[in-house]
Amino acid sequence: MNTTKSFQISSTLRQSPISQNNSTPITYEYSPLLDHFPLAHGVTYRYGGVSEGSFNSFNMGLHVGDTPDAVAENRKRLAQVLGVDPNHLTCGEQVHGVGVTRVTEELVGRGAFSWDDSIPDSDAIHTNLVNVPLLLLVADCVPVLIYDVVHHAVAVVHAGWRGAIAHIVERTIDSMHDAYGTLPADCYLFIGPSIGADSFEVSEEIGEQFRQDMHALGLSQVDEVVRYIQRVGQTMPTPHVDLKGYLAACVVQKGVPLEQVSISSTDTMTNDRCYSYRRDQGRTGRMAMFSVLRDKA
Repeated sequence: MNTTKSFQISSTLRQSPISQNNSTPITYEYSPLLDHFPLAHGVTYRYGGVSEGSFNSFNMGLHVGDTPDAVAENRKRLAQVLGVDPNHLTCGEQVHGVGVTRVTEELVGRGAFSWDDSIPDSDAIHTNLVNVPLLLLVADCVPVLIYDVVHHAVAVVHAGWRGAIAHIVERTIDSMHDAYGTLPADCYLFIGPSIGADSFEVSEEIGEQFRQDMHALGLSQVDEVVRYIQRVGQTMPTPHVDLKGYLAACVVQKGVPLEQVSISSTDTMTNDRCYSYRRDQGRTGRMAMFSVLRDKA
């Protein structure tokens, strides 16, 4: 996509066997752009766990109908890979809203093993606490990681189309500014694996919402973000939205340097190593974007 040509494209995988007895290693995608910072980060793929059926096998979502014990074991395996206390895994309640919450000491561990215990109304969470693993759950929506290199703070943001067009990523940067003094110029972003530009078919109404929003912001990439594609079996082309390209354009306009934004090339809908809500018609697991601040050297 032309929208992303100037951005760094990231599709780098790591595999982490948790023990000699585990034949299928945990695989996750990460951004090389952020890899040299004191920050563990990535987005898990679907294999390496114990979930069964539609959730096979490394489902991280407690709210999708999977066996809670299986999800708990999967989360413990991720915690082992990260070298953190599994009880410190911290999750927000994702409601496709624009709620942003700072994770302070008293919130550490919320949602670790119970969806009902997640931090309420928090599609984005951020912290400057070291060794606190933040988790974000996705299966087509865009996971976005924001790292403030100056103030050593990190956020994970759930950006489905509703959150994206409500500018939850920019709202999160504003919240980090209020909490730590974060400036857009200090931020590095990883826009993670999610539904791709050629897969995200939308209604005319939604396509028009994106066009109007981009025109209002003065963004020039409208025709690259909202394109018409004629799919197999269709008689007419329909609008498709490049969510990742849209988010990247918005944060650069916010003041994040273009060279500090990396975008995953992975389309979750067409990659069978990923969970996809749309492809699997809602009966599927969730991948997890994770971030853990490490002590600075």
